[in-house]
Amino acid sequence: MNYEAGERIGDYQVVERIGSGGMGAVYKVRNLITDRTDAMKVLLPDLRQAPDLAERFSREIKVHASLVHPNIAALHTAMRVDNQLLMIMEFVEGTSLAHRLRQGPLQCQEAVLYICQVLSALSYAHERGIIHRDIKPANIMVTPKRTVKLMDFGIAATTGGGNLQNRLTAAGTALGSVHYMSPEQVKAGAPDARSDLYSLGITFYEMVTGQCPIRGNSEYEIMAAHLALAPPSPIELNPFLPPTVAAIIQKSIQKRPDDRFQTAAEFRASLESLMGGAVQTTAQPGIQTTMPTELAARPATPASGTSILSPALIEATAKDLAVYIGPMAKIIVNRAAKQAQSPKQLYEAVALEIASVADRTKFLAKRGA
Repeated sequence: MNYEAGERIGDYQVVERIGSGGMGAVYKVRNLITDRTDAMKVLLPDLRQAPDLAERFSREIKVHASLVHPNIAALHTAMRVDNQLLMIMEFVEGTSLAHRLRQGPLQCQEAVLYICQVLSALSYAHERGIIHRDIKPANIMVTPKRTVKLMDFGIAATTGGGNLQNRLTAAGTALGSVHYMSPEQVKAGAPDARSDLYSLGITFYEMVTGQCPIRGNSEYEIMAAHLALAPPSPIELNPFLPPTVAAIIQKSIQKRPDDRFQTAAEFRASLESLMGGAVQTTAQPGIQTTMPTELAARPATPASGTSILSPALIEATAKDLAVYIGPMAKIIVNRAAKQAQSPKQLYEAVALEIASVADRTKFLAKRGA
């Protein structure tokens, strides 16, 4: 059953349809009592005709209801209306990474910021025995304030739940998205938390290069590539990518789970060490990589010399910029300072990271530019 704009379902009024998937459709709705805008996920028509699908949807509701984290879209409630099972969720204002990537790759510092937030969400879920199993750009939403929201726990598994259901579902869709599946999922094994980290690593690679590293002319070729193909270092596609970041990505997409990061917290810590200062341009200790030596020696940017600006000025600029864009300000200012020939050049370069024109003007005025 499809709902039309203006139609009422219980205490909700449909605003518009905003998405669909193998299990149903998602609508933007307004609560007629609170006037709050929510998202409503609706199971495919008539529960009695698809009992397996209904069971899976019910399981998604229970799993999602147990997760309360700032980087996971919140589940408000669930209900049945006219034999339709509905999920009422937080409406996330923003765009998916899949939509954003149609415009091209992201800047490295922006990608790191988003990946760290996803890893925070995954660390929380994994600690509670929940594996997402469908990490991909389409399931990662980014708000205008650069907050990440992890979406869609439709095929999530609990580590204590016995059968992880690595099979085709009643809806005829594979558990996981073929370009982002871990080798364990391809082999219909029993994936653990490291499977999510592999899928996120594939996503990270695509974010900084604009290309998914695992490709093929058919689903079979793509799945075979997950098992046997070693993708080129992302630095070959993006020569300005810091080698340390490239090494982190390569570690995350190793074929053997034991060769990857073992936890989301470990993965995140490797990236947060970069956020404490300028991104390193030498390989990080402890990260095993097949990155060629000549690529590892490449600088992160064409001009990678020492800044002519004073450290005090750089630090003060980073603090001022952080008011508007958060902790990534330090990375952005340090990198821009290596190319800037004057304080004014630095201020104008980093001010472009501020989305609001009014805030940008305020920042420049404070810095005397």
